[in-house]
Amino acid sequence: MAVDPLSWTTQRSRHVLRDQWISLRADDCLTGEGVEISPFYVLEYPDWVQVVAIDEADHLILVEQYRHGLGAISLELPTGGVDEHDADPVAAARRELREETGYEAADWQLIASLAPNPANQSNRCHAVLALGARKVGEAHDDPTERSRILRVPVEEAARLVRQGAVLQAMHVAAISLALSHINRW
Repeated sequence: MAVDPLSWTTQRSRHVLRDQWISLRADDCLTGEGVEISPFYVLEYPDWVQVVAIDEADHLILVEQYRHGLGAISLELPTGGVDEHDADPVAAARRELREETGYEAADWQLIASLAPNPANQSNRCHAVLALGARKVGEAHDDPTERSRILRVPVEEAARLVRQGAVLQAMHVAAISLALSHINRW
């Protein structure tokens, strides 16, 4: 069977770093044309979910939180990792929305499963739309995730995204895909 010249094969793989936040793998690769690339680093993350939650009053639920990589407060969607005990991305989204904001929703839909950076990351990011969201309790603020919860009218939120107020590219994608799905973009 012929090898696709675009494909790579892994000759050797080893973990350079593994902890609760990140896993960095170094692969020794061979391209389909026989070029050796060694090492090629791959960031192994769990899958993530991003929740595009719209409440009963037609507001998008957003969070502001400090992001150390950027060194700034960032306007984002409620987001988190898919845990191994989550049945699927929608179950993870339900848990994350409740934990981060104290909201639950009536209607849930998986909108897209995207690769944040397939060049060197192994995970997927799942955009989940939650309609009919309502506040049912308090957020369970983790010491590493202090945030402010904002309710922004959907039309205003779309405008903020188009103006660049939401900086995280995967959040921009999730919001635009979800609002397009419900003809609100």
